[in-house]
Amino acid sequence: MKKLISSIRSSLAIQVLIGFALGIMAGVFFGEMTSSLEILGTAYIRLFQMPVIPYMLVSLIAGLGKLNFRTAKSLGINAGLTLLFLWAIIIFILIVYPLGFPNWQSASFFSESLVEPTKKINFVELFLPSNPFSAMANTIIPSVVTFSIAVGLSLIIVDQKQAVIEVMEKLSESLLIITRFVAKLSPIGVFAIAANAAGTLRIEDFGRLQIHIILHGLISLVLSFWILPGLISVCTPIKYKDIIKEIRAALVTAFAVANLLVVLPILVDSCKKLIDNIRPQNEKDLDQSKIEDSPLDVIIPASFNFPNMGKLLSLAFIPFAAWYVGTPLTPSQYPTFIVTGVPVFFADGTLGTTFMLSLFKIPLNMLNLYITVEVFTGRFGTLLAGMNTVALGILSTCAMQGLIRFNKRKLIRFTITSIIIILVTLGSVHLIFSYVFPEKYTKNELLANLELLRVRDPQPSKVYTELPRARQGAKGIDSNSRLDLIKNSKILRVCYLDHAYPLSYRNNQGNLVGMDVEMSHLLSKDVGVNLEFVPLDHEKEQDLLDFAQLAKRLDSGYCDLIIPSVPLTPRGEAHIDFSHSFATRSLGFVVRSEQKSRFSSWQNLQAEPNLKIAIPTRNSYYISKVRGLLPKANLTPITKSIRDFFATDFDQYDALVLSAETASSYTLLYPSYTVAVPQPSVKFPVSYILPENSSELSDILNVWLKLKQADGTMNSLYNYWVKGNVKSTLEPRWSIIRNVLHWVD
Repeated sequence: MKKLISSIRSSLAIQVLIGFALGIMAGVFFGEMTSSLEILGTAYIRLFQMPVIPYMLVSLIAGLGKLNFRTAKSLGINAGLTLLFLWAIIIFILIVYPLGFPNWQSASFFSESLVEPTKKINFVELFLPSNPFSAMANTIIPSVVTFSIAVGLSLIIVDQKQAVIEVMEKLSESLLIITRFVAKLSPIGVFAIAANAAGTLRIEDFGRLQIHIILHGLISLVLSFWILPGLISVCTPIKYKDIIKEIRAALVTAFAVANLLVVLPILVDSCKKLIDNIRPQNEKDLDQSKIEDSPLDVIIPASFNFPNMGKLLSLAFIPFAAWYVGTPLTPSQYPTFIVTGVPVFFADGTLGTTFMLSLFKIPLNMLNLYITVEVFTGRFGTLLAGMNTVALGILSTCAMQGLIRFNKRKLIRFTITSIIIILVTLGSVHLIFSYVFPEKYTKNELLANLELLRVRDPQPSKVYTELPRARQGAKGIDSNSRLDLIKNSKILRVCYLDHAYPLSYRNNQGNLVGMDVEMSHLLSKDVGVNLEFVPLDHEKEQDLLDFAQLAKRLDSGYCDLIIPSVPLTPRGEAHIDFSHSFATRSLGFVVRSEQKSRFSSWQNLQAEPNLKIAIPTRNSYYISKVRGLLPKANLTPITKSIRDFFATDFDQYDALVLSAETASSYTLLYPSYTVAVPQPSVKFPVSYILPENSSELSDILNVWLKLKQADGTMNSLYNYWVKGNVKSTLEPRWSIIRNVLHWVD
């Protein structure tokens, strides 16, 4: 027992594993109660990030500055080319990585990232800082790397530089001391992160996370035990079995402790032995000075200043995160992904991932999932980093000492075999999870099961399915006495449109719900009257902007207000009134998933002839608006409900015009389609429809809308119905304390 306790105390790796296991157990036991540990996990992450950029700065300067010009030139050519070749391998892996994602249907609620302008990268600004201190303060990592390399290279030709290099090395050591101290807190930090993740992560979320964990692990093993050692054996006289035999202990240790630094001396020594074993047969061809002075002592330590394959494989989380949220990276985004991702990952993986998530407008809450899966994938990444260090050291040294031996036939056969193994690995995961363990798509049920959020005890209301009689006293009503009619009858009548997701629709329980339905409930409650919902013509959804028809409903007294909210237009003023605009919506298109990149900009669309676009309105103002944006397109007003259009007519068109907010809801119901918002985004104001000249009712409604905007009601309903922030309404995650012991409700 004492020996076991002693082993635990002496091994940080074991402590971290115990912290992780206890965190999982705590999450399963306490469930969502562990969400309070999030702040502890966040503090731990920030402590780890604190010394990263300063350490990168001083270590790069010291590592390059202490070289002489001849060594630097030789290393720069041979090690640089080898490093680029290894990067080329991992870049290929990153490009084909999404082939492993299964054919699981995915969609998401509306996100602000859909309508935000595409973030254009200024590569001059990104890589060449005018103010390096500003770059460090704003974590512009590529600029920091460029500055550090420039200073390090300039030190090579500076006289009496040793004092500066010693200062940099001491600073590097002090920053490592900080990192080691924080590392001692890892059991606590990992416990907090694991407990929060296990307590709040829902089973359906883990179903997708396992895809990345499995893919990352399998690819790491293939690279570590086939491609990299195989590449060494093909390009040098070193045999595959000798490589594995010599370095396996170091790789296992690196995997166990998830820290490559601790095995650095072992890796250098192992690489020297492997190269020494092939020297006798080539000794006559070598320069004696090269034999005595091994460049491995410089190459392997210096390699820590550059992202290795293990760290770069972490970039695969970005396309995975995009797939996870239902907006996979398009082919046109991959050049930016690769060109930006490699320099960004010169720094800490968490910092680089944060930057990349922001760049591609992927929700930043995915960072928590990245940290969670890194507990699993980080060890495989360290294993791959160890093998990458060995490959870089041996291949670079052999290149400098003339030991590279190319067998064209063997190299071609090895390359083809390696590509096949990678593709088979990815394809197997894809097929197994697509057809053997498929995931059931449930987000359509989430939308269909939503209930009213803030109206727990609504005013008495009645929902008509057919047109009722007009209220007593409504016949021949004067517009200015509309408010008197509402007060006298104690009834506010609202005309609603069914299937107007997410503003007014019927859920699976048959209840009328939606953002504008809930707003109507709140209005009736605040005004102090009962509420009745009267249907518009279900067969004529396109008539929502046919103001002459709507005016008849309003003037006859069948209703006092019409939902859902509609775009403002000058043509409606002759028949009806609008409330003040209380929100803006963005013009978007529902398109087939593979066509999303085609609709990325108005400029691209305007150059395309014969686009077939369906638009669910006959209102000439908005038809003219879209036609002005797309003069070459064929616009067709549809004459049936949007749901019927999806079911029967969409194949005849390239896209359907809707607001991006409404379009996102429909993609939840029809996940084979997606939302495209051409840039720059086009916005339009929306409001509610009122009877013509109903000034008193209009004044009350406008004041009430301002109040609901000011007190956050409208924002909270928008987040719930449109953006899908429904966490507060879901059943608490299963936990032992709640569902087994019943100690808490």
